[in-house]
Amino acid sequence: MASIFSPLTKNIGIDLGTCTTQVYVEGRGIVLSEPSVIATDERNQKVVAVGRNAENLLIQSPEVVKIHRPLVNGVIADYSVTSTLLNYILSRAVRTVQRVRVNLGVPAIASDVEKRAVLEALYRAGAKETSLIETGAAAAIGAGLPVLEPTGSMVVDIGGGTTNVAVLSLGGIVVSEAIHTGSIELDETLRDYLRMKYAVVTDDATVEEMKIYNGSAILPIEDRHFYFTGRGLDDGLEREVSLKSSEIYEVMGRPLLKIIELIRRTLKETPPELAADIMEQGIVLTGGGSLLKGLDQLVAQETGVPVMVAAEPETAVAKGAYTALKNRQKFDSLIQGVQTIYKRRF
Repeated sequence: MASIFSPLTKNIGIDLGTCTTQVYVEGRGIVLSEPSVIATDERNQKVVAVGRNAENLLIQSPEVVKIHRPLVNGVIADYSVTSTLLNYILSRAVRTVQRVRVNLGVPAIASDVEKRAVLEALYRAGAKETSLIETGAAAAIGAGLPVLEPTGSMVVDIGGGTTNVAVLSLGGIVVSEAIHTGSIELDETLRDYLRMKYAVVTDDATVEEMKIYNGSAILPIEDRHFYFTGRGLDDGLEREVSLKSSEIYEVMGRPLLKIIELIRRTLKETPPELAADIMEQGIVLTGGGSLLKGLDQLVAQETGVPVMVAAEPETAVAKGAYTALKNRQKFDSLIQGVQTIYKRRF
């Protein structure tokens, strides 16, 4: 335990998301928030950029640059690329310390094999001590929920590739569920609709923009138009398309229904005494997906439970992972160390 108090030790919480990576460093707060992507030069297969620089490079030189997303649905899909990303993250986060302790959020549905891959990637990137925490638990801690109290707290973390729902009480997880549905599926559903209805394709930035500015989880009062330029599938020519708010609302209803069903299922599995606490205190939404207009209202309407969005939903997991690590004695039951995951002592 001496290393915890060493002046050369830094505690770091990481939310290694499918779309975005957030890093919370002791004494500095969020120091990095960048896309979870790596760009390689197809001519020599070398890594040329990471994070936001990688996305910018793709725009400048699309013919020679290939984008890699090392994570799919919140877990490692490419080990070597993930190691490169984590090495970049740690080098950007801390530069003068000799010892780094990292706590990283993982989805509730991640297997032990996937968890081991994350730990190995962290060690390879230079971390001296590593541990994992379920995304739902980290989000609840980061959102400031009273998870150590003898009352029930419920959080819904909507990320890029997964949605995690957790009920916590007395410093432990009572119920935890997750599905491979998140912001990415919302974007893909919009792209499919554009192909089928308007026979056009457009870039990721445009799809994200129409979702942010014209998307809604509830029927919009004002049916606004979103104008954008896409490429026709039949002739390859540029054409202008107008998409109504009501159209986006209907399209996104299908993936949102999966999230609603997940929340309902979790509530059914929650013990009655804790469910009563949740009915009184409400459900807290975190993650980038929680910023969709009207999502809190939709969840409240469909579940009959008060719903609120966390103050800083996008950084809740990284902040919670750090907080749990910094106060490990309090949150020890929520943290998974190497002994637990590898099933043997080191």
